[in-house]
Amino acid sequence: MAIIVLAGASYVLGWSTLFTVSSVEIKGTNAYLPMTVQVGEKLARVEPRAVAATYEKFDFVQDAKTSRNWITGKVTIEITPRTPIALFNNQAIDDSGKAFTPVGKSSADLPRIQAVNVEAALVAADFFSTLPDEIKSALVTLKVRSTGAYVLDVNVAGRNVEIRWGLPTDNALKTKVYKALLAQPENALVKRIDLSAPHAPIVK
Repeated sequence: MAIIVLAGASYVLGWSTLFTVSSVEIKGTNAYLPMTVQVGEKLARVEPRAVAATYEKFDFVQDAKTSRNWITGKVTIEITPRTPIALFNNQAIDDSGKAFTPVGKSSADLPRIQAVNVEAALVAADFFSTLPDEIKSALVTLKVRSTGAYVLDVNVAGRNVEIRWGLPTDNALKTKVYKALLAQPENALVKRIDLSAPHAPIVK
């Protein structure tokens, strides 16, 4: 009897017209993604982890989760897209240092990284993520010199200011000096701040 019941359950789940996919929804992104699950497909044959893995192959997808509703027959695919923090050439970079193809218009206003290659750009993105919010939000371009030194173009009250940061050392001190210099009235029209030697900054 147990064998008959088990066989019947297997038939219902895998072969009968019951428990089929009635609809498929992809949530979390407006970017085009192909439907890997089809309406009419047997729910039992929809393997959530396999479906999720298919979508995680897209470089802009950080994570994907798939759920099946056995009552309504609906399959939901929840996409967590990567959040870009900067742009390098035609690629976006997230806070984990992953380079990916940007989607949508959300990356249009991101700061741009100028570097000799993507490896240097990824290191620069890691440096960028450590900067305080007031510098990150004002950053227009982050340049990486061949020496490993950084130059930041920031927007200060509508004007461009070049910050010669130098090597990514003494970052906390450089940030403190930068804020102090901008707070001084005589630096209201400053165009360049050299912080490569934070104990002896140069303002022009």
